[in-house]
Amino acid sequence: MKKVKKVIRADHPIVAEKIDKSLNLSVKEGSLASISSGLGLSYFSPFALAMNATASQVGILHAVVSLLPAFVQLKASSLLERFSRKSIVLTGVMIKMLLLIPIILTGVLFYYGVPHMVWVLIGLLGLFYAFAAIAHPAWFSWMGSLVPEEKRGRYFSRRNRAAGFFGVITMIAGALVLDYVKSFGGVSGDVLGFTLLGFGLLFVVSGLVRLWSWTLLARQYEPRLKVRKKDEFSFWEFLKMAPHTAFGRFTLFRGAISIVVGIAGPFWVVYMLRNLGFSYVWFMAITVSSIVFRLMFLPLLGKFSDRFGNIKLMKTCSLLVFLLPGFWLLSALISSDIGVKIYLLLVPAILGGFAWGGYDLAANNYVYDAVKQRKQAFGVAYMNLLVGVGTFIGASIGSLIAWIGVPFINVILFIFAISMIGRFFVAIFGVRFLHEVRHVHKFSSNYLIKEFKPVEGVVREVHHLEHIVEKIEHHI
Repeated sequence: MKKVKKVIRADHPIVAEKIDKSLNLSVKEGSLASISSGLGLSYFSPFALAMNATASQVGILHAVVSLLPAFVQLKASSLLERFSRKSIVLTGVMIKMLLLIPIILTGVLFYYGVPHMVWVLIGLLGLFYAFAAIAHPAWFSWMGSLVPEEKRGRYFSRRNRAAGFFGVITMIAGALVLDYVKSFGGVSGDVLGFTLLGFGLLFVVSGLVRLWSWTLLARQYEPRLKVRKKDEFSFWEFLKMAPHTAFGRFTLFRGAISIVVGIAGPFWVVYMLRNLGFSYVWFMAITVSSIVFRLMFLPLLGKFSDRFGNIKLMKTCSLLVFLLPGFWLLSALISSDIGVKIYLLLVPAILGGFAWGGYDLAANNYVYDAVKQRKQAFGVAYMNLLVGVGTFIGASIGSLIAWIGVPFINVILFIFAISMIGRFFVAIFGVRFLHEVRHVHKFSSNYLIKEFKPVEGVVREVHHLEHIVEKIEHHI
C-alpha cells in the first residue's frame, strides 16, 4: 500500500515561525547587501578611472557587464531544476564576494606598473555581474515562496526602504572616505597610491559586510520546490513572432531604447569625475539625488500605472528620457563651479528620477500583463537578452566615438548629443507600435497633481517564478 506523504501547510506553527524569522532576517540581510553594494558596485567605474581607464574603456566596461548577465540569465532558471534555490543563491553571492579579492589586486598591480590591468578589471567585473545574474532568479523565487501574496507589497516596501536608506548613506560615506584619503595623498605626495588604497578599503569593507549578509542568508528557511517542465520556446521562435505580438513589439522597443541610451550611459561618470573635475562627494551626491527623486515619484508612478496603464506611462517617460542628455549638455554653458553642481544636483536629477522611475516600473509591470505566467521566464529572459545586447551595442558605439574623438567639440558632449538624437527617433516612432493589453482609464492631467505625495512609501514590484513551480513543500 502506497504511503501518503503528509502535507505541511504554511500556517503550521513551526513553519510559520520559520517564515517569520526568515522574513525578518531578510530585511537585515537586504540592508547589509545594500551597504555592500554602496561601497563596492557603486564605485567600480570610478575605480577604473582612478586606474587611468580611458573613456573608451569605461564604455567597454559597461558593454561587457550588460551583455554577460543577459546571456547567463537565459540558463539561470534551469538551475532550479537541478539545485535548491538556497544553494544557488549562497554559491552566487560567495563567488561575487571572493571576486572582490582579485578586483582589489588589479589596483595594487596597476600601482606597481603591471600593464593591461584595466582590461583584467573589465573581465573580472563581467564575471561579478554574471554571478549576480545567476543568483537573482533563485532568490526571487525563494522570497516568493516565503512572502504571502497579500502581504508582498507591504513587506517589500519595508525591505526596500531599509535597504535604500542604508545604501544611500553608505554611498555618501564611501565618497567622504575617498576624498579624505585622496587629500591625504596630496599632502604626502602620492595621490594615486592613496586613492587606490581608499578604493581597496571600500572593497574590503564591502566584502566583509557581504559575508555578514551571507551568514544571514544561510540561516533563512527555504521551502522545498518541485519544478514542472516549462513551456519552452526558443529565442529564434520568439524573434520570429515578435513583430506580431504586443509583448514582442514591446521587447523590440526596449531593445532599441537600450541601444540609444547605452551610447551615453557609461560616460556620465567620466564627464563628472574627469571633465568637470568633481570630487567623489559631489559625484556621489548627484548620483544619489537621482535615486532619491526616483523614490519620491514611485508612489505616484505606481498609481498612474494601475489606473492609466503601463503603455501610457512608458510613452510619457520615453519622451522625458529623450530630453535628459539635453539637460546635461546645458551644464556645459554654466561657468560657475558651484552653479553647475547645484544644477546637476537638481534639474537632471528630478527629470531623471521621474523618467527612469516610470520607465522601469512600466517595463517590469507590462511583462506580467502581456505574458502568460507559465511562459514569463522565457519572455523575461529573451527581453533581458535584447536589452543587454542593445546596451552592449550602444556602449560599443559610444566607446568607438570616444576612441576616435571629434575635433569641433568635447567628445563626451558629442556622445550625449548623439544619444539624445537617437532617443528622440526611438521615442517618437517606436511608441506607435506599443499597445495596452488590459482595460485602463482615460488619462487626466489633473491626476498627476492630485496624486503626487512624495513622502509615501515605495511599493516594490514583486518578482516571482511561478511558471516553473509545480508545488511548494514546507517542512519542519
